[in-house]
Amino acid sequence: MNGEFLIPIILFGATAWVFIVYFNNRSKERMAMIEKGVNPTDFKGTPMKEWFRTNPLSSLKWGLLSVFVGIGLMVGMYLHRNLDMEDSVYLACMLISGGLALVIFYFIASKKMPQE
Repeated sequence: MNGEFLIPIILFGATAWVFIVYFNNRSKERMAMIEKGVNPTDFKGTPMKEWFRTNPLSSLKWGLLSVFVGIGLMVGMYLHRNLDMEDSVYLACMLISGGLALVIFYFIASKKMPQE
């Protein structure tokens, strides 16, 4: 008995506790708003449509990131096999090339976005 049976119990218990605290605090907040005479629907937040609003440059960002991370992985494999570098070269090359892709995306997006 190493206590492995406690892992699912703690996992589900913690998840239930988070939901209970969230809904309890939400109802307390709404009751306080009603007591002060404020309409709770005024503070509803952004609708779900706004969360999933499509950004025309989103495909470009994810495409650049995927391609550059793939290139970084290939460079890491080359460095590991041919120059006898450590295994950490994979992650380093992938992170460096992914960061480079996001910088390139920033410059492309800043040119395409309308100036205010």
